[in-house]
Amino acid sequence: MWRRTARDRVFIAFLVLSTVTVLTLDFRTGILDGIAGSAQEVFDTLSSGMRGFVRPFESVVQSIGDLGSLRDENENLKAENAELRRQAETFSDNERELARIRSLLQLEGNVGLRAVQARVIGASLSGLERTVTINKGRNNGIVPDRAVLAPEGLVGRVSWASANSAKIELMTDAKSAVGVRIGESGETGLARGTGGRNLELELVSRAALDQGAVEVGDMVLTSGYQGGIYPSGLPVGKVERVTLAARGTTYTISVTPFVRFSQLDILSVAVSEQEVIEAPPSPTPGADE
Repeated sequence: MWRRTARDRVFIAFLVLSTVTVLTLDFRTGILDGIAGSAQEVFDTLSSGMRGFVRPFESVVQSIGDLGSLRDENENLKAENAELRRQAETFSDNERELARIRSLLQLEGNVGLRAVQARVIGASLSGLERTVTINKGRNNGIVPDRAVLAPEGLVGRVSWASANSAKIELMTDAKSAVGVRIGESGETGLARGTGGRNLELELVSRAALDQGAVEVGDMVLTSGYQGGIYPSGLPVGKVERVTLAARGTTYTISVTPFVRFSQLDILSVAVSEQEVIEAPPSPTPGADE
């Protein structure tokens, strides 16, 4: 059997005395409330610290959860942006085409030309042949030896026509020749194709050339003399260079056409008074999308 020693009895007496003392002090001063409050503050502080420590990890977990939805949203935005860009490009193309048709109609009116509009569907721009093919022909009143225009000016003439298409000989073709009038002096000549980018002027008065009647920058227009194919006053190009040969015997006059033949799209083709004029072609499909 366990027997209490003197030390045990002293320890028990100390505990009893301490308990009585603390209870007496608490009754008089409320010291236990203070100790409890301090303990609560310590606990609250530790809890706050733990929340601050854990919060970044909670944010990471939430961010990972949101990543999938953000990726989907980003893909949707990319698709919408691509569609808007496509619509903007289509709108710009249609506006450009309508502007060119309006310019063609104005040019036709300025020279009193009756014409139908057609679209270029093929081209041959080699040194041997410089032609384009359009999507209208005899069924629309188009026949050979009719003038063909772009908004910038003269393109050439119809060389042949089938029921629903026609070939246009460009004025830069080596076989082409157009009667022209030059600058303010009004000197006449013949603009011949070279098979390249420019035209060359021939049959211009030598006396007029010696007097400087033709200068760089002069505008070149059709004279209306070329067998009635080309009406008078159609823009052809500008004089780029006037060169006198080394021995002073001949002049070489180079003309840069107004038309950019590598970018032909909508053209006007002259028809006679008896032939029916068609409305301009509809803009590129997709204009109303």
